[in-house]
Amino acid sequence: MTKLDRPIFAPTAFNSNFIGSLPESPRKRERVGDELQPVGAYAGANPYNGVVEDVKTLQDHEAQDPEFTDKDWWWDHHRIRFLNGKVGLKFLILLIPFTWVLLLVVGGMSLIGWGVLELAEQYEWSGLLVGLVALVLLPGWMFLSFWMIRPTTNWIMSTGIEFLLKPFEKSLSEKFDESLEDGCSEFNRVTGQVRFSLGRNRFFEAPFVEFDAYVERVVQQGGIFYRLMFVHRYTQKTFNQTWLSGVEASKSEVLAFWDMLQRYMDVTQPLPDVPRLEPFRHLDPVTREHDEKTGRDPRYWRDLDIEAWKHGRGVELLNRLRSYPWGSRVCKLTPQLGKVSLGEYRGMRPEGAWPI
Repeated sequence: MTKLDRPIFAPTAFNSNFIGSLPESPRKRERVGDELQPVGAYAGANPYNGVVEDVKTLQDHEAQDPEFTDKDWWWDHHRIRFLNGKVGLKFLILLIPFTWVLLLVVGGMSLIGWGVLELAEQYEWSGLLVGLVALVLLPGWMFLSFWMIRPTTNWIMSTGIEFLLKPFEKSLSEKFDESLEDGCSEFNRVTGQVRFSLGRNRFFEAPFVEFDAYVERVVQQGGIFYRLMFVHRYTQKTFNQTWLSGVEASKSEVLAFWDMLQRYMDVTQPLPDVPRLEPFRHLDPVTREHDEKTGRDPRYWRDLDIEAWKHGRGVELLNRLRSYPWGSRVCKLTPQLGKVSLGEYRGMRPEGAWPI
């Protein structure tokens, strides 16, 4: 970051101390099997698994981009976006070595098998001889191909792919960026708006206070799991297939993520103290004031020994998530429902919001 890009919060930004009047929900908010989550009541906890995963991501990224100016870093003091890097490009990069390994091993064995059969037919080999030759050549090729995988794949992914894609680098990058932008969803701290991509350059955008969050039970092989689900209260549009709502074995992990996400959106709160947001804490005025008062180490996560943390503060965080009385939270939003008619409220909504 080369300059202090301090956000000026819009009047529509989410403020838990002042949640305006809202229309009543046209449908019952309770859902069988799903747990409606309160708004504006915070445990001040962050998801353990998310922290562990993001510390390495943060430290690795800093080695390549110390100022965190790369447009592919999708969390900052303005907004949290739902995708990580160039998904299309990453898929292509993963597909190339997979295809090469398949071609090298399976393709080579198929070619040997075809060659043995052709020779057997031409020279009238006996079945026993065909079997012996195949028994020697096929395992031999398998061993050789496994030995060749690493050096040949490394060459393909460095020199080879660079040579092949160099003439198309600019056009490919533009295509990937267009595809990525089309799928970009976000929670915007500055405006208080939430945007979900619907594909084909269509987006569902509405104020954060219009969404109800649920902990959804997901039945999979091996048991019951949990993920975060968002339902727009006035249209009933449901969003539960984003990376934000990844399936978790622990309900407390999902509850902690919802707690963290609310605090991110709430401009009365400092940014959650999580790895991905650390490089931007000094750019958010509320967070900067908080960190100056508390004396927080500005490089805490970037310099952290994560293995030592797991056996110290990590254990404390896990115990807190498991023992916290999540059921005692009191929602600040529910009392505001029904204080204004839907017709009146339509005129109060920000421009660009999805019609209701």
